[in-house]
Amino acid sequence: MASHEKNAVFDDIDSVDAHDDEVLHKLGLQRELRKEFTKLSTLGFALGVLGCSASVASTFNTPILLGGPGSAIYSWILGSFGCLAIASSVAELISAYPTAGGIYTTTAFVVPPRYRASVSFVAAWITVVGQLAAPAGVNFALSQMIFAAVTIATDGSFVASTGQILGLYVGLNVATGLINSLPTKALHRLSMSFVFINIFTTLACIIAIPAAGAGNLAPSNFVWGHLVDTSGWNNRGFALLLGLFCVQWVMTDYDAAAHLSEEVKNAAITAPVSIVSGVTITAVMGFFLNISLCYGIRDLSALPGPTGLVFAQILWDNLGKRGALALWSFVILLQAVTGVACQLSCIRSIYAISRDNALPDRKLLSKVWPRTKTPVIAAVFVVVIAVVFGLLFLASIVAINAVFSITAVALDLSYMIPVSAKLWIWLTKSEEVKFRPGPFNMGTFGYFVNLYAFVWTLLETGVLIMPQVRPVNGTTMNYTGPIVGGVCGISWLWYMLYWHRNYAGPGGHNKLWDDHSSEVHPESTGSVEEKREKA
Repeated sequence: MASHEKNAVFDDIDSVDAHDDEVLHKLGLQRELRKEFTKLSTLGFALGVLGCSASVASTFNTPILLGGPGSAIYSWILGSFGCLAIASSVAELISAYPTAGGIYTTTAFVVPPRYRASVSFVAAWITVVGQLAAPAGVNFALSQMIFAAVTIATDGSFVASTGQILGLYVGLNVATGLINSLPTKALHRLSMSFVFINIFTTLACIIAIPAAGAGNLAPSNFVWGHLVDTSGWNNRGFALLLGLFCVQWVMTDYDAAAHLSEEVKNAAITAPVSIVSGVTITAVMGFFLNISLCYGIRDLSALPGPTGLVFAQILWDNLGKRGALALWSFVILLQAVTGVACQLSCIRSIYAISRDNALPDRKLLSKVWPRTKTPVIAAVFVVVIAVVFGLLFLASIVAINAVFSITAVALDLSYMIPVSAKLWIWLTKSEEVKFRPGPFNMGTFGYFVNLYAFVWTLLETGVLIMPQVRPVNGTTMNYTGPIVGGVCGISWLWYMLYWHRNYAGPGGHNKLWDDHSSEVHPESTGSVEEKREKA
């Protein structure tokens, strides 16, 4: 390549970076993190957060044991369309306001001025709780999955104790914390591998189960037509919807890629495209994975088996001990990838929210360590909180499940705050707030997608806060609703009574809050040459 061509390439890169920085400046923020993530590594990260086959493995018990194959397959179809609508709605907002704060930051710019600080503060705390619960839940499931491998290897004679599970869980959180304290360039290189690990592992499971189990597979009328209700609710329709516990856990944290926006080149396009691509790929692969797993069921009444995990037992039944261990090791690797990705998303969320002074930490968690140029203190904080969550396991499994179960509900609720505000702007033709879309947008059609996402979120969160089984008692109660409701209420009261003195919203009080017609994205007008001159 000639030297002048190389210079032109670097000029284009510098122009994109300068543009991204200009967008942040208009939002009242200044970039401190290094831009190292590319299209491939950002897509890998988006897929890593979802972790198709591994996330299904950790949640497949619910649809199969409570509703049978019908619940697993049909809830996945319903959930996939709903999740894609939410992801597209989130991606559109992220494109307009690409920051490490993700969907939380967008909230401030789509709600009326008099509500901006208070609503953003509540959204910040919903995000904090949901993000902290996500990596903790993933690593807890990972510890169970690792011991399930030991159970398979010992032909069911080994069953892990509470102390062993907790000890491994703590170690996993510390290990992922160390990884996520690395410089951004190292994280970028690691994330590129996530694409191949995810797709290979999921395709291997889809193909291996029916291939190894040929001649002993479940009949098609069982796979496609067997829907039961063992939940005690005496309603097969609700039993089908209980399968959403699996779908919504797998496909949540949509804005994870957005939390890397300040480390992604051309974030206004790369981040939203990665979000939608990641959910689409996961939805399609997950559909075929569910079908393959259901055909691999030998005896529904014998599940979940000695491993305690339906997914692992199906592998064991069809591939035998050696084959199951080989494939299960890749599922475990993918779950570890998901743990790293979820924790990184959480760290960047905490960093951004602390930077806006929404936490009572005097912005300590937003400090960037000079050596790695990453928020290491935030990483330590996330690990410590995860360990504290794990200690609840010593009290009871109900206590720790109550914490982990709030991820999907809290995060989906945080997404719907700005999505519903954007809908309100459109429906009322508000002059008080004007939404300026970024380069990734769905035009007028997007508002119908937003409406579908809003309605779907009402339905799925309504299901996710319900007890899974009856009768309802202290052991079977679902505490997700009270916890999320408590976070909303307490954070709002805290802001109104005291913290309004310290919090002005994302980026502080910047000019976009006063000038509602300001253009966040300078590329919306002007020629390519003019854009480069401005950059």
